[in-house]
Amino acid sequence: MKRWLFFFVVLFSISACSSRIVEQPPVETDPVVTVETTSTLTPTPTQEPLQSITICTSKLPESLFPYDGIQTSSKSNLLKLIYEEGFLERNAEMVPGIVDKVPSQTDGDLQLEPVSVQGGQAVVDEEGALVVLKEGVRVRPSGCRETSCAIAWNGQNPLEMDRMVVELQLKEGITWSDGTPLTAADSQFGFQVSSHPDTPGLKWIEDRTEAYHALDDQTLQWVGKPGFTTAQIGQLFWKPLPSHVFSLSEGWAGLLDQARAQMASPGYGPFVVGGFDEGVLRLVANPHYYGRQEGMPGLDEVIIRNVEGGAQAAWSVLQAGECDVIDTSFELAGAHAVLEEVRVTEGFDLVVENGESWTQLVFGIKPASYDDFYNPQLGDRPDLLGDVRTRQAIMHCLDREAMLESTFGDLTHVWPSFLPLEKSRLEQGETTLFDLQTGRDLLQEVGWVDHDANSETPLLAYYVAGVPANTPFTLELLVSSSGFHQELVQIVQGQWKACGVGVTVTSLPEEELYAPGPEGPLFGRQFDLALISWQPLPSLDCALYQSSAIPGGANQWIGTNIAGLSDEAYDQACQNAVLTLADDFDEGVRAAEEAYLDLLPAIPLFAVPEVIVLPSAECFGVEIETVRDFFSQLPSLDRMENCP
Repeated sequence: MKRWLFFFVVLFSISACSSRIVEQPPVETDPVVTVETTSTLTPTPTQEPLQSITICTSKLPESLFPYDGIQTSSKSNLLKLIYEEGFLERNAEMVPGIVDKVPSQTDGDLQLEPVSVQGGQAVVDEEGALVVLKEGVRVRPSGCRETSCAIAWNGQNPLEMDRMVVELQLKEGITWSDGTPLTAADSQFGFQVSSHPDTPGLKWIEDRTEAYHALDDQTLQWVGKPGFTTAQIGQLFWKPLPSHVFSLSEGWAGLLDQARAQMASPGYGPFVVGGFDEGVLRLVANPHYYGRQEGMPGLDEVIIRNVEGGAQAAWSVLQAGECDVIDTSFELAGAHAVLEEVRVTEGFDLVVENGESWTQLVFGIKPASYDDFYNPQLGDRPDLLGDVRTRQAIMHCLDREAMLESTFGDLTHVWPSFLPLEKSRLEQGETTLFDLQTGRDLLQEVGWVDHDANSETPLLAYYVAGVPANTPFTLELLVSSSGFHQELVQIVQGQWKACGVGVTVTSLPEEELYAPGPEGPLFGRQFDLALISWQPLPSLDCALYQSSAIPGGANQWIGTNIAGLSDEAYDQACQNAVLTLADDFDEGVRAAEEAYLDLLPAIPLFAVPEVIVLPSAECFGVEIETVRDFFSQLPSLDRMENCP
């Protein structure tokens, strides 16, 4: 029998950091979706003021289904309140969430077991790529933990490889919001949904999974494909879905047709969906939340309100007391005027963390026209960037801190390598710093000379290997029409001019800049320099520039190594880091970072920071340093009685 989903109209008496009182009881409205609800939640009157917090967002999520392929930062934050994570990140370290402990080899719940493999079987090769085993494929035999001991299989000899087996133990006493116990089978069902061929998503970790199943009500076992190992254990747990509510019997499309999957399915986190009306999403405390015995959640409801008009409009609404928090969706990092107002307004704090996609200046080290042979007399671009000293000199000539200051101020940090500062394993002093004199000296060492005693005119090639004499050191820099990128290239031009490096800027629409090869300038490897922003890889971003990732005719121009870097030592360092286990992770990552800076396929800049605005720290009684901290601590925040 179908029922109407009830929504709730809540009137607030709001001032920053104050309690909220429900002014009006729930009323029946026209439904947004129709569901067969299994939730036992019903609105009940309360004699006490309802403690709530209102978060303003620029766009409410269309769905709160975890596996629909739509993953904005705002949606991700909300999902943490409904479905808690298996593991959490604290100070760049992984700690338990609803999984009872982090598995380790020491404790025996993470093991490598040797297995026999046969031709035609799916395995992970020495680079971490998923391949079909056949003659000539290079793999790590059992007991081999580094690329240096990898072998090329001859297609005949028996072969054993190691596979990783991990046991994950759920915390006891977790139930769904409808009172049904949460079991390991629910996480297994989440994996089945996520790995379904019609489910959107990259499926990188799903493809490297041999099996994921419940051993009992509390225990899951993950088994990897032979050859695959990882230190990123958090990827090996799938967010549970209520298997007592949903079914894949009618396929992916049938699952989505179940209206509960859109907004109103049971959750097991501190909050569940209490109502969804146009422009307002209401989360209410989960009466069956396992943390209630510890007094969580500290709030009775979270209101997520849609605000149009951008960052300035959101700031005005916040000042008017109509919401308590401005979330990351307003892209406040680029709203300089609003940020300045927030900084000078008493009673508000900025909370910042790194965004995921990182901006970089990629060197066109080896254009596609060099693949047959290099001959500048036949029209090939002179080999301006083949000498690594030239690339390092250009990086020394770039004041990245000044670039950051002019765009995002002190909101974030320059990346020392392919990793942000908080995840880098490099020691202080091992990174490349701005040093004009070092840059000029390196260029002179390579053979670029100042022919006219004017440091601001392009240098000329005097004895540069592979470059015709008297070639001016002028590079074309490709960039999208993005305002952020346009701002950066103006800075680049001015800074490199001081080192005698001329830069001409060519702006292209994104669809043209990122067009497939061989015609597209980036994936067709037809550029000198490019300013781009990459989304992170599921493994490590050193893999962006592995030799096997060079786009070209042999791989239908599919690959991320648009720089064309090809170096065996770099490949090995990156491969070892990608497939390392937790005990050797720090050492492996540091070696990969050092190799990256030694060869420098791209200059790392920084990621666009994600910023939220919220009442000052004393309103909450806890320290909140990052966006992740705020949403992970939101269930246990003080009831905000400390605020004026």
